[in-house]
Amino acid sequence: MIDKDIILKHLHELENILTILDELKNYSLKEIKSDIKKAWEIEHGLQLAIQNLLDVSSHLLSALGKNNCDSYTDIILTLGKENIIPYEFAEKIKGMAGLRNILVHEYLAVDIGVLHGLLQKSLVDFRVFGKYILGFLEQCL
Repeated sequence: MIDKDIILKHLHELENILTILDELKNYSLKEIKSDIKKAWEIEHGLQLAIQNLLDVSSHLLSALGKNNCDSYTDIILTLGKENIIPYEFAEKIKGMAGLRNILVHEYLAVDIGVLHGLLQKSLVDFRVFGKYILGFLEQCL
């Protein structure tokens, strides 16, 4: 059974994280590279945003009996296959799973320039994800 409250808590937390990341978009790459605290905020914020997205996804798939995924990428793609989000959008955001793994496990290899670029152009994907999930909840609950 889908626990709407859990989903809404994650989406609310995701929006809080995105609000902070939106503020960090104002810093130049040079400013971020010269201030480790800003870099950490971006890294950790993106990690938490992705984790919230994955937690929502895992909860939905588990509640629907579709949680036979082998990886985080599979989780995102399965959302598309199950028409929870459009498949084309799932294809677009599936790279978030790999980024999460880099941020968690290979943090020494993180390219702050790449993260700065994502900050500038990809935060909208998290909000689009939230809208799709809310739409799905409205349809099924």
